[in-house]
Amino acid sequence: MSKKGKSTYTVEDITIKFLKKSKPKLKDSTFSRYSFTCEKHIIPYFKDIKINELCNKHINNFVQYKLKNGGLRGNPLSPKTINDMVCLLMQIVKKYSRFELDVNKPRYRQEEISIFTQEEYNQLKEYLSIGTDSKKLGIIVTMLTGLRLGELCALKWENIDLENGIIFISKTMQRIKSTDPKDKQKTKIIIDSPKSNTSIRTIPIPSILLVKLKEFKAHSDFYVLTNTNKFIEPRIYQRHFKSYLNACGVKDNKFHTLRHTFATMAISRAIDIKTLSMLLGHTDVSFTMKRYVHPNIEHRRTQIEKMAVGFY
Repeated sequence: MSKKGKSTYTVEDITIKFLKKSKPKLKDSTFSRYSFTCEKHIIPYFKDIKINELCNKHINNFVQYKLKNGGLRGNPLSPKTINDMVCLLMQIVKKYSRFELDVNKPRYRQEEISIFTQEEYNQLKEYLSIGTDSKKLGIIVTMLTGLRLGELCALKWENIDLENGIIFISKTMQRIKSTDPKDKQKTKIIIDSPKSNTSIRTIPIPSILLVKLKEFKAHSDFYVLTNTNKFIEPRIYQRHFKSYLNACGVKDNKFHTLRHTFATMAISRAIDIKTLSMLLGHTDVSFTMKRYVHPNIEHRRTQIEKMAVGFY
């Protein structure tokens, strides 16, 4: 960026400067996300607006535009995505602009989580128990521990202490957009530490799972899902998972539904919230409560019947 007074900087100038300074400090996955948002959304819209002229009207117009047709294909964007964009924009300009933010951020409700019914869960469990291999074993691991897909794909045998019955989660795998213009591939696989410190955690292994794991134990440097030194990436493993659902007659669903099901079943079986939050690697207990403590009508009926005990 050429030398010029701060008053003549455009939003594009500041954004490019922000990305350049941020790159060494951020995880690859975070920088990839920031870079994509800036290059595809923030810069094209605010490109020539001078930083000292940026105001709430610009940002409110941006929000409304993105709500209507702000996607790359002209489709509306979700309120959460737009809120994240506004937060990033304010992070970029905060050192150069002092106006008081007054933006009508779009409201959004957290999406309803999808879980497997008990019947579907049992069907899948029965299917996985027949001819179990490393890939099927991975599904069983998540059903009994609630691991995320990326955590499972990055899991090696060195992360599993069979003697003490512990799984140590310290890595996650994901495919991100490449930010290097020299890369021939648009995306790349990275294996890195999880997104938060609480995601680095120790999970006790249920006894039934411990028996299964001991049957498959391989070289410490091998990936659990392949029992070789070659990994299977999340989107490919998700396809395997969907093929298992199809094979056992369970409706199509995302792999993450296993994690939701694990958490919901834990609540219904009275596992305390603090323990569940730690097992899932959540940043705080309040998130776990907000996300999963919404028992179904049968559970509520069972609980309210307790109030009638001894009543005449």
